[in-house]
Parts: sequence; structure tokens; C-alpha cells
Amino acid sequence: MKNCHVCNQLCDDNAELCPICGADISGDGEVKEEVTKEEEKIEPVLLTTFEDLVSAEIFKDVLTDNKIPYSDSEDAMKVVFGGGFSAEEIYVDKTDFDKARELLEEFLASSVSFDEEFDGEIEDI
Repeated sequence: MKNCHVCNQLCDDNAELCPICGADISGDGEVKEEVTKEEEKIEPVLLTTFEDLVSAEIFKDVLTDNKIPYSDSEDAMKVVFGGGFSAEEIYVDKTDFDKARELLEEFLASSVSFDEEFDGEIEDI
């Protein structure tokens, strides 16, 4: 058995994804020795909640590129007041929270830029 690095769930040795949080636990085939509770205690904290699921997926790629493990909510879509669908919660380990928060602020401050200027005319299709 091996532990998930995100939620600390015990998983089968041959599992590639954690059955609880979906994190990649395939590693390089090396099974970690059991660590004591003091050595490596994972403490997931809520980083953010995205209403836009596309933005959530893009931001998860940003976290992955920066080697920050994350876990997202199992119920990615929830029905909200008015019949809309929304909300994906993203959790990170407490030790990665500050760096992840910095990346989130940069991500939210970024805007889409176009190579060509928009002339204001819209084509009818």
C-alpha cells in the first residue's frame, strides 16, 4: 500500500490515480517507506472556488506546471440558485498555499490578448 501525496489516502501499490482525490500517484515505481505522522502530514486547505470550469482546468494546469499538487472537489458541477451550474473547489497542501495563492492572483489578473486588433466589425455567419 502507498499513500496519496495530496489527501494521504492509502492506495493499492499498482494504482496510478488516487480513488479519493484523483491525484497522480504513479510516481517512478518507487514505493515510499512508511513515514511517521510528524515527517509528512498533508493538510489540504481550500485555495479557491471557480465558477467557470474552463478557468478551473486552465489554473490546474498552472499548478501542475509549477509542481504544486492539488485536489479538486468530487462534485465539480453543482446546481445553484436559479438553475445554473457552478463551482469547482481547488485544494492545495498548507505548505504550498502561499505559492499557489500567488499563482492564483497572477492568473486572475491576466487577460486574454489578441495578436491582431479587433476592428469592431462582426461577421454574420
